[in-house]
Amino acid sequence: MSGTVAYAQVVEAVVPREAWDETYFSLLSLKSHIQSLPGWQRFDLWARELADGDVKLVVVTNWDYAHQLELWLKDGVTPDAVLRSMQPSPKTLDVDLYEEIA
Repeated sequence: MSGTVAYAQVVEAVVPREAWDETYFSLLSLKSHIQSLPGWQRFDLWARELADGDVKLVVVTNWDYAHQLELWLKDGVTPDAVLRSMQPSPKTLDVDLYEEIA
């Protein structure tokens, strides 16, 4: 029988090269902050340089329960909020919510 084992926010973005260093260290600071929150499981950051020098990234933040994810989305600082605060701003920014099924 399958069941949900994690709830996740998945953020995909393309960040201008000139914003990458600040973006990277800001996201690492966010990871450090949310590690202490109840229900947090993990924070994964993947990135690759594109042909034009910009950086495509994917950030996945997993939580034990849906209500913990919902509370964090409502009251916490999220990767998409960090990305929206960067200058220059991301060229693209997509946010989705998923359930991990096992």
